[in-house]
Amino acid sequence: MNYNEQNDYDNIYSHSFEDISSNSNTQKIRPKKKKKKRFLKVFLILICIFLTFVIGFTAYAYSILSNITTVPLDTDNLNIETSDYDGVKNIALFGIDSRADDKKGRSDANVIITIDKEHGKIKLTSIARDSYVAIDGKGNDKLTHAYAYGRSELMVKTLNKNYGLEITDYITMNFFELARVIDYLGGVEVDVDEAEFQELNSYVIPTTDFGDMSCEYLKAAGFQNLSGTQAVCYARIRHTDGDIERGNRQKEVLNAIFVKVKGLSILKLPKFASMFLSECETSLSTNEIMGIGIRVLLYGTDFEELSIPNDNVKASGKTIGGKWCYVYDLNKAKEELKNFILEAEKTSE
Repeated sequence: MNYNEQNDYDNIYSHSFEDISSNSNTQKIRPKKKKKKRFLKVFLILICIFLTFVIGFTAYAYSILSNITTVPLDTDNLNIETSDYDGVKNIALFGIDSRADDKKGRSDANVIITIDKEHGKIKLTSIARDSYVAIDGKGNDKLTHAYAYGRSELMVKTLNKNYGLEITDYITMNFFELARVIDYLGGVEVDVDEAEFQELNSYVIPTTDFGDMSCEYLKAAGFQNLSGTQAVCYARIRHTDGDIERGNRQKEVLNAIFVKVKGLSILKLPKFASMFLSECETSLSTNEIMGIGIRVLLYGTDFEELSIPNDNVKASGKTIGGKWCYVYDLNKAKEELKNFILEAEKTSE
């Protein structure tokens, strides 16, 4: 190789290679900066869209729920003497045996809905309507009669006095209202056994008056979709097995309603809540309703359930003052409720 060839080679190596290397580094760095900026921009846009949707949905929900009239309770007059349930919220749900829209009658269904924030659960407890309890100003009587004597406030006071549940809020519905809510959801899925099927078609449906609302006879037993009136009749079955199983059927219908609500699109939930609450009486505020609705969506529909009385709280049927009642140890029932709702036994294990 002569001098000129060597010099040319050196020039190529020292200049061209370095320039190429330098240019390639520049080309790699600049796109990365652009990609980062582009990603950040898209991310901020998505956050803005999400926040706009949340704010808009919340405003829409509040605009619908703000028209609901609430009937608050006097919290100083509810027989609350403990603070055991500070970590949960117990809400009383009363199903009234009235067929008119005046909320008069007796509480045919008494279900305690527990919003358990600590464990992320919803729990349902039914208390037999014929339980023999102490009612302020009325002596001892059936639990169901407390509503007839003093409506929701006396009913809540009675539950707190006898079971120590520290309830401050309630929801009340009658037969017509519950049927309309279920029909709005397109019915509910319930498993009807043979004995229940026979009881429905031979006794409950023929003797239940829904006014202008029709109630079709069931065609067969088994898992099926019940209309609003059929579901109410199902929840009222009593002669096949008694008041405790009746309470279980009421919880089954309530559970089926929650399942249907869970399947609603988020845009339809405020309208459903408005429709549901327009068909009932409640002490819950708009903020509380929104909070409970969100927790129902978060916790799902796999509810834990309890009935009072049960195998741990033994009851006997007695006729007292001409009235048939369930008589059992109320202190034991109170302890059973506390262990179930607060999961006290699980915590101690």
